Amino acid sequence: MKDQIPAFSVCTAVLAMALLVAGCTSSFPVSTTPVTPVSPGVTLGQSSSSCGFTTCHGPDLACGTNVPQVCTQEYQTGDKCRLYAQCSSGSNGSCSLVTSPQFASCKACVENCAIKSGDDALAASDCEEKC
Repeated sequence: MKDQIPAFSVCTAVLAMALLVAGCTSSFPVSTTPVTPVSPGVTLGQSSSSCGFTTCHGPDLACGTNVPQVCTQEYQTGDKCRLYAQCSSGSNGSCSLVTSPQFASCKACVENCAIKSGDDALAASDCEEKC
């Protein structure tokens, strides 16, 4: 009977450690679709009728006053080209797209990647990294 108590204690301790390790190493499913909204070009203090990009993603840009109020935070092919463009408000109320020379080369490179990779999103992403 004396030997049964230490064996029971050892078994209980091993079971507790196994449960602890299993709980610490288990993985939880992660959502693959980001849902955090971000502002596409409207900063605090600006109204939604200010001059900005009329789309949230991609290199096909247009400027206007119909700026989306919320965009997803997911990255889409061509989003990096947006770094080389901006919208500018004119004194006459116009809203126009202003691009740097890097924008044209970035957009051409991204479009070429899309053609080369077809439906393979991973290949398109790998190619775009080199743009």
